[in-house]
Amino acid sequence: MSSGVPREGPPSFQRPYIRRNAQLLTDLPAPGRRWRSNVISDELADQLVGLRNRGIVRRTDRVETAEYAKRRCLWETDPGAYQYLQRILEDDDREGLFPCGHSAIKNERDVDGITCGVCGEVHDRSEVTGNV
Repeated sequence: MSSGVPREGPPSFQRPYIRRNAQLLTDLPAPGRRWRSNVISDELADQLVGLRNRGIVRRTDRVETAEYAKRRCLWETDPGAYQYLQRILEDDDREGLFPCGHSAIKNERDVDGITCGVCGEVHDRSEVTGNV
């Protein structure tokens, strides 16, 4: 799957998913170390197959552990995807739709405006209409 050539960032198909799910993905360990699913939230662990299919994480090995009868997966976080996630979380998402620089929409009842799913800031619809 990998050609061994480092890339400058995540493929374009990863970006919308990463922007929409930035808060969930904050649990991802930094690239360069292998990790097991017990070091991330259960909610994120439930998404590992989907994250692998998107190339955000990859399974590197299966290992025996004392606490489980079955072998457990070791994972690695994709460096490009992780770097892109950090840019989004640091308000440096140049492709962001909102004035805060993010693109993740959080639908909330009884909120006058559109809530950012990353930072929680509520934006007036008139600020966002031209961008969406």
